[in-house]
Amino acid sequence: MGQASPLLIAHKTSIASHRHVDYLCIYIQSVLDIHADKSMCNHPQSIMEQRTKVFFTSDAHLGSAYHKDPRAVEQRLVCWLQTIQSEARAVYFLGDMFDYWFEYRAVVPRGYVRFLGQVAMMHDQGVEIHFFAGNHDVWFRDYLEEEVGAIIHHHAEVVELMGKTFRLAHGDEEYCVQKFSNKFLYKLFRNRIAQVLYAAVHPRWTVGFALSCSLRSRKRGMARRTLGNIPHAYDNDYFNVEQELLVRFAKKHSVEHPEIDYYLFGHRHLLIDLALKANKRVIVLGDWLQYNSFAVWDGEHLYIDQFEVE
Repeated sequence: MGQASPLLIAHKTSIASHRHVDYLCIYIQSVLDIHADKSMCNHPQSIMEQRTKVFFTSDAHLGSAYHKDPRAVEQRLVCWLQTIQSEARAVYFLGDMFDYWFEYRAVVPRGYVRFLGQVAMMHDQGVEIHFFAGNHDVWFRDYLEEEVGAIIHHHAEVVELMGKTFRLAHGDEEYCVQKFSNKFLYKLFRNRIAQVLYAAVHPRWTVGFALSCSLRSRKRGMARRTLGNIPHAYDNDYFNVEQELLVRFAKKHSVEHPEIDYYLFGHRHLLIDLALKANKRVIVLGDWLQYNSFAVWDGEHLYIDQFEVE
């Protein structure tokens, strides 16, 4: 083989040198970025002073076959989180953000990478992240705590947020008193022995089974249009909000617990904002199947809004 010309060698050397400079620049920039991030972490108070709002949402049912385009739903949810990340002090996900979630010892459901990545980034920026277990994603263990930094809640919580007392819950625990079957399933899903037995079955069977059950339940629920006995009232103009079970629960509970100012629920896929006595409110958060809805508390005003993709 002939020797390469000095000109070709010089050209290759020049390319290698430029590449070395490029890699060095990238490395220096990454170090500067890390240093900037550490500087931000060293001044959490100044960052939190800029964050003035608490956000609440629920029932995205990520991964559900009921969504016409599941990826689009996840992307829409991520877009919303990106719009609020600079002003959010905390985000409360009040259950059923995933259509199915079960944590094995070393396995979690595939997907949701964009959503979980965005949530993890917000946590790293100082935003409090709270996940409430719903009836579809009841089997949270420690994955979201360790990998995302989230705080997990398995039951209703009463919290103080900027001068007001909130009772936050998914709503299935309150709603399960309606029928024996609801109460039975609620207890079964939370039974430790049942969870161990379920975990013994390979995910290739359990994941498909759970998602198909969820889809059948959703279709049955949407098919009901009987006045006063429908789980989802999208198309019923005569739905009596005063008879909604979660509204009735809040009315009764507020009498027994006058210290609570606001009741927030998910679960029912209804968009409700109802005033109660003594300036109290009950809000049902809607969902990300129909409404793309959420609630905002800024310390003075509590209101419902809907995210619109431009």
